[in-house]
Amino acid sequence: MDETNEPDERARPPALTPVDEAMLARNHTLFEIVEAALIDIAARYPINDPGGLLRDALFLRGITDRLVDQAVIVERELGSSWTAIGKAAGTSKQTAHERWNTKAAAWAMMGRQRNGISRGPADPAEHARNLDEWLAGLTGEAPGRISHVLTSLRDETARQEANARRAEVKHLERRSEELRLECDKAYRAAMEAVGTDAAEEKNAVWAARHFARAEVYDRLAVVEEPAAAEHRRSAAAQRAIAEDILRRRGLTPEPPATTQKGALQ
Repeated sequence: MDETNEPDERARPPALTPVDEAMLARNHTLFEIVEAALIDIAARYPINDPGGLLRDALFLRGITDRLVDQAVIVERELGSSWTAIGKAAGTSKQTAHERWNTKAAAWAMMGRQRNGISRGPADPAEHARNLDEWLAGLTGEAPGRISHVLTSLRDETARQEANARRAEVKHLERRSEELRLECDKAYRAAMEAVGTDAAEEKNAVWAARHFARAEVYDRLAVVEEPAAAEHRRSAAAQRAIAEDILRRRGLTPEPPATTQKGALQ
């Protein structure tokens, strides 16, 4: 991330709701495709530029590939399942998830908003206004067609609620990482206490840390809807570890594989 171009988060204009932010990013990509196509359609390729046609076509394909990824993100924000996305792509739920889940995870890591670098202003109102003017100039129609569909541009309450959820997600992610470290610490303490009178107590503490982490994932499933299924699976995994620890009190603990930090998608 280019810190010289990215405004301080406290000074950054409030983001729109995640679905409107995703739609705005998609609209900007459509703008890039149209502009590239208009330039290309009138281009005169000199005979001494072998490969020029193909190079420009591949450039345009790269932009359309980004549009496909953004379409999936918008679909997820609108509540589309991986099954529905797979069907639209002519593939299976699993294949669709494998293809686009990392893109959805990257979007979540960005706070489910545009980053304001190179692809439009950080201020969503300014970004939408620029696209409105461009489209009006292209079609001759009155400006505002793009802004009109971004309902949170005119709904301050919706924007405030969305940004409060973004802040809560960040807090929960930090808490999950803290608990991961506490799980590791509790595991080491349980190992050291094997065969002593403190073993049962240390195992109970170890299990409690995993139960606490499960609760964090439960809350993430509520406030980060597109990744709810992933968060619920993470919560179930943490509870399974905790319950296994409690079932085998007094036995030699084994390091749980899921104490490593998992991706918050």
